[in-house]
Amino acid sequence: MRTEKNRTALAGASKNAETALNAMSSSDFAHVPDDEKLAWAMAAIIHCDVARLVVAYAECEFEGIARLLWLGDIASKLYEARNWYNNSGTAALRKIAERKPIETKAVNATIDGLKRTHGVHRVNKYVEYRNKLGYHYDVTAILHLETFGKNDANEFFDILTSFVRFSGDWAQLTKDIIQGHQTLGIKGQTGAEA
Repeated sequence: MRTEKNRTALAGASKNAETALNAMSSSDFAHVPDDEKLAWAMAAIIHCDVARLVVAYAECEFEGIARLLWLGDIASKLYEARNWYNNSGTAALRKIAERKPIETKAVNATIDGLKRTHGVHRVNKYVEYRNKLGYHYDVTAILHLETFGKNDANEFFDILTSFVRFSGDWAQLTKDIIQGHQTLGIKGQTGAEA
């Protein structure tokens, strides 16, 4: 049941990402500023990518080192996605909000609320894996692989699924800001409450 739900979510995320990507060059969206289309496309594509990771995690049939390396790739992707949200993504939403009737304080508060709600900081637990083995083969790679293998798989899956919910909420926030909604509503939260 969970696998089917994850596949359905991925199919929806993929369709949304394709629409956002096509909007970049579509004459139907020519009136939309490029930075808004870019923010929409990146939010949708990253959400699709993270949803894809949930399906990959659930369907990984390999055990042992192959599975561990696969999980390491997922940890690296989460770290990179987190960096985009913290830097480029946040800057893009603030810039767009400045042109809309939306206070930057509300955007910042909503972003902070989303990060707290979904525990985005938990991705930091895997930064050493990403730096020492996931994307680089450091001289201490074996030590990091052994350490990573001792992590709780259920906790890792919880971080991954929480992150996919975060990315979905971020995509909704992007839509709200682009559409100029003064109240940024993410699952009952507003910027003022976050």
